[in-house]
Amino acid sequence: MIERVNEIEKNPRVLILPASIGLEGRTMGGGERYATEYTRALAKLTHAEQALFCLRPSILPKDAPPTRVLTWTDSERPILPPFTRSTWKALSEYDVLHLMCFPNSVADGFLASGISRSQLVILTDIGGGGRCCSTYLSKVHPRLNPYRNASGFAHLSDYAGSLFPDWKLPSTVLHGGARQLFPPGTGRFDGYALFVGRLLPHKGVHELVRAMPESFELRIVGRPYDNQYFELLKQSSQGKRVRFLTDADDEELARQYQGATVVLQPSIPNPSGGQDRSELLGLVAIEAQSAGKPVIVTDTTSLPELVEDGVTGRIVPSHDLLALRKALELFLKSPSYSEEIGRNAARMAATRFTWESVAQRGLALYRKLLRDRDAGG
Repeated sequence: MIERVNEIEKNPRVLILPASIGLEGRTMGGGERYATEYTRALAKLTHAEQALFCLRPSILPKDAPPTRVLTWTDSERPILPPFTRSTWKALSEYDVLHLMCFPNSVADGFLASGISRSQLVILTDIGGGGRCCSTYLSKVHPRLNPYRNASGFAHLSDYAGSLFPDWKLPSTVLHGGARQLFPPGTGRFDGYALFVGRLLPHKGVHELVRAMPESFELRIVGRPYDNQYFELLKQSSQGKRVRFLTDADDEELARQYQGATVVLQPSIPNPSGGQDRSELLGLVAIEAQSAGKPVIVTDTTSLPELVEDGVTGRIVPSHDLLALRKALELFLKSPSYSEEIGRNAARMAATRFTWESVAQRGLALYRKLLRDRDAGG
């Protein structure tokens, strides 16, 4: 029995619930990529799988990480957990259930399994959620939120953790990792600034276009989700060297990163003043630094904790177009300075922003909580 407990603590079986869980017609955004890469890295350290659901037998994508395919009774956003008997039974095989999106009906089912079977339930808030039993309980009173009975938090960032000030749960900060976008040593500094992201107001794209020095090129890689806003961007770009790439695939994205002199993530805060969940983790800032590029970010949500100002990039006040323009000119007018800062960024990212280090931080939390549980703590 003691040997079994020790083995669970050392090599726990982990099932990870991503944001988009339907195998058929699944959407892939930043949250899904995060869960995919985390699962892939964690599976090298312990038994780890992501959970996907289907109504009938389906084929996994070739590049999928280790995956447990489960069945559900209905994928049309039910209020109650849409689990079949086989799915409920399958959940019992795991020591840790890591929910990367909550609340929703499927996450409610995972939480119920964890509470009833003494499994660890770890929460990571990547934004989103849906109508379910727990949302109704939370509306009656915040203290009735059943996710307060989880085992711990694995926050995306310090900022993400600050959104749960009165949740007394053990926690760690994961941050994130980055893909290798192009072969090492092939990066160039071709004199253009690069924005990568969705073309939406909170991403600060309009402010960036307005601040962009006329003598340098700005390349904007991202899909427009608001036609009116996209028209505004194109109008504001008139007379400037702005190029839009709205249908770039991964190979094209890598090429744009490869030649960029500076990469930007100039998001702006939520104008309503409420909880801002728009940048719980600035993956573009992480990806750019891992690629050896200096980054410019605003002082919005998680972004300042990802960049060392003056060392791996610059942090400027949101809505301050003059400060943003000066930061752009600093890098674009001096390729040698950009290269120096890019080298700093790559060194820092190699120790802090790798999926291996992210998975190790998550596994350390699981092991600690399992030891505490087995010790009666």
